[in-house]
Amino acid sequence: MGIFLLAIVSCMVVKVNVYFPAKDVKDAYGILEQELTPEQGKPNEKPEEKPQSFIKFELVTSAHAQEPDLAKKIAEIVRKMPDVVNAFRSIGARLADLDKMRESGAVGEGRDGMLAIRDEKLLTPDQRTIMAAVNADRKTIIRGMARAIIRINRAPENEQNLNQVMPEAVEQFAAHRRDSAKKGWWIQSPEGDWTRK
Repeated sequence: MGIFLLAIVSCMVVKVNVYFPAKDVKDAYGILEQELTPEQGKPNEKPEEKPQSFIKFELVTSAHAQEPDLAKKIAEIVRKMPDVVNAFRSIGARLADLDKMRESGAVGEGRDGMLAIRDEKLLTPDQRTIMAAVNADRKTIIRGMARAIIRINRAPENEQNLNQVMPEAVEQFAAHRRDSAKKGWWIQSPEGDWTRK
């Protein structure tokens, strides 16, 4: 009977609720972007403060919620991920081309944090290649942030936990990209509406 019970328990799936500090994650994206892509286009004006969305995950402990300098701690974890650091630097190397594409209106900042085509006619084949590479780098950055959040929660870094954290990591990255957009660039709201900043 004991072996049977042990077999059943070992097959059970344990759901871990991961605390997601949305504001700190958004701030960590900014810290890393400024540090690792120093040429990153700075907004012409201070971005508006927007209310944070409610936390979608249950709190693991109240200590996380009140931890000072959490954004810096998250950024420190991400700095130790070579693939993510390389993705930031790769984007930094393409900033001049990206800025031209965004300023022309050919591409905009999509609601999923990716560059989205706004006007097909304005894009050259080389620019499409750049756009694809930047979006691949952005996916690496977002996944790295999700991994960092799992680590600060001391939770197992598995697909189940990554899937739980990824939607919020995407949302905060997209919010950061919208806030960082320069005047005149196209940005897409979370609802899918396009506006020129």
